[in-house]
Amino acid sequence: MRSLRHYFFPLILFLSCSLPFPASSSGHPFLDNSRPIRWSLLTPDRLEPDIREAMRLTQAAVDRISRLQPEEMTYDNTFRALEDSNAPLLEGMRKAYVLKSLCDSAELRKAMDSAAPRVSAFLSSITKNQALWNVLKTAESRLRTANLDLEQKRYMELTMQSFRDNGADLPPDRRARLEAIDRELALATQRFNNLYMDARKAWSWTVQDASLLEGIDRTALQQAQDEFKKRNPGHSGPGWTFTLDSAAAARVMEKASCEECRKELWEHFQTVATGACDTEPVIRDILALRAEKAHLCGYGTYPAYALRESMAGNGENAMKFVNELLDKVKAPFFREMETLRRLKARLTEQENARLNPWDVAYYASLQAKEQFRLDPEELRRYFPLPRVMKGLFSLAEQLYGIRVAEVPAGKGAGAVELWNPDVRFFTIDDEKGNRLGSFYLDLFSRSSKRAGAWMNALDTGSPATRENPGKPRLGMVCLNIQPPAGDAAPLLSHQEARILFHEFGHLLHLMFTRVSIPSLAGTSVPRDFVEVPSQFMENWCWHPDVLKSFARHEKTGLPIPEDMLRALDASRGNTPAITLAGQLLYAKTDLAVHLEPERFAAGPLDGVDAAVAGDMDYFKDFKRTGKLRTARHLFSSPAGYASFYFAYRWAEVLDKDIFEAFERAGGPDRETAGKFRKAILEKGYTVPPMQQFTEFMGRKPSMDAMLRKRRLSS
Repeated sequence: MRSLRHYFFPLILFLSCSLPFPASSSGHPFLDNSRPIRWSLLTPDRLEPDIREAMRLTQAAVDRISRLQPEEMTYDNTFRALEDSNAPLLEGMRKAYVLKSLCDSAELRKAMDSAAPRVSAFLSSITKNQALWNVLKTAESRLRTANLDLEQKRYMELTMQSFRDNGADLPPDRRARLEAIDRELALATQRFNNLYMDARKAWSWTVQDASLLEGIDRTALQQAQDEFKKRNPGHSGPGWTFTLDSAAAARVMEKASCEECRKELWEHFQTVATGACDTEPVIRDILALRAEKAHLCGYGTYPAYALRESMAGNGENAMKFVNELLDKVKAPFFREMETLRRLKARLTEQENARLNPWDVAYYASLQAKEQFRLDPEELRRYFPLPRVMKGLFSLAEQLYGIRVAEVPAGKGAGAVELWNPDVRFFTIDDEKGNRLGSFYLDLFSRSSKRAGAWMNALDTGSPATRENPGKPRLGMVCLNIQPPAGDAAPLLSHQEARILFHEFGHLLHLMFTRVSIPSLAGTSVPRDFVEVPSQFMENWCWHPDVLKSFARHEKTGLPIPEDMLRALDASRGNTPAITLAGQLLYAKTDLAVHLEPERFAAGPLDGVDAAVAGDMDYFKDFKRTGKLRTARHLFSSPAGYASFYFAYRWAEVLDKDIFEAFERAGGPDRETAGKFRKAILEKGYTVPPMQQFTEFMGRKPSMDAMLRKRRLSS
């Protein structure tokens, strides 16, 4: 996932990660930019007064810029000053959103519900400030012939376009409406977030008949049994309670041999984000507000507005890309579904057996075990968390020469504070011993933490120069792995290991940035390119030599057997079209509701999935709640991944192409990695993404590598 600022703030180019204001910020802990961060001082009651102070500081800086006369204008006192002006506000809101994601509480929600829309409206007003806009237009004209470097020219160009795209040239009444829309979007997406979190907390499923759970692994059952006991102290009978805060419910769908059990759970899944936690009304509000904002800014649709700087360029190109891939997977998709249906028919001895929605994961798992002789639970035993982390850090050292070291938490001045005892802190140095940065690692799920996995850029720092020692970067990697039972090391699934590698790829994009302008640094690139470095790192979890270096048995320490490696590689051919079709249909739904919100305004949102899927809806006869209800990627912030969910697959085309260059070089090759680091990881958004890709590959991207890796190549 992208850095935090791209989740919340709609004014991408205006926002800075630099921290030029005084570090002391006495009495305003949310604005204190000293490191390490003092999390214990960030209490909900401090948020609102601190944010008010940050807005005051930002407004004062903007006013200073707005009073400049033409003869006074330089790059430093106009565009650079604008870049620096909102640093206190960004520092405060960044921390607030981190805490909201990791330590949700009623008090923090109340403070955020008040602060978020005010901040959004305030930032919206900045790009519509006519005195400021007139200064920038005059300064831009005067600076065209100035001796600016590439970064400064790029920032100036993108800033001007951002102001225009946010209504700077609109008449007063339309500017006022845009400000109101930004405020309403902040409120609506905050409301979606709260409903989504409440829906996850409210959902649970309890079973008291052990026979229904036959086939499920002991670890998942123990988690569910512990949850039942926690909720029912003193209860004498057996019981297993499954929640959305653990992976145990997903294990039921994959492993429970009792079809009625899987059916009951699937049907209960359809209740998430309904009833008291119904998200449909607020989703409709968000879609309408986004469409109106795009129209006011001169764009025909929201995707045209959202994708204006992307590699795809607009919603039509993105939809064309998705449909081209869907055309390639349509025939294999139905073949794979029929193969699973036949497997069910054979195992149930019912020739005309019907494949139901609750059957797909179960029979796909059985097929993998039968056809590829791969048992996911046995595979887990080769991925104990400490070994996976050691393997990840060793790979990064092999590729880039960096050193990752853990810093213990402590007390006293300068000690590293953490918001939870399970959180860890690490530093990253280059091969010369220079500090690149540091990061927090929050791996385990808990009820106050949002779902999913993500990387946040807390501070983009600055690169070292001859005149300046630079400032280390600060990031955060978050996952939702089930907490360990007792002293045993958590065992990761292969997918969880890939997710950890993925988020670390985002972190390296931050750590290696050589960009001095923070809003162009690190992961500050279009969303259909930001996933390239992260998905590239995932590829190493399939590479046999890399796997053998760290995938070792939890008890014996023996490396993963060759036959298991072959089975794991072959398993990429287990329902690849079903998997890809699901991802593409989700992306198509995202684009469809944003391209044509009026088309879906009349009927229930639960019908959108089927309408978009058309003849690829294999389960059209089943009543289902739509995926939009829980689409946190799309509706948890004013922009988020709205119209951008296709970006994961777009980026996959690029990352697989890039990875084949490493394979041709023999694997984790230092020379190839150095070229990749220089061409892509260091550049941020100072160079257009396609130029970065072609600089590394020497040509434009091709879909062939992605289809080969997914075992879908003709």
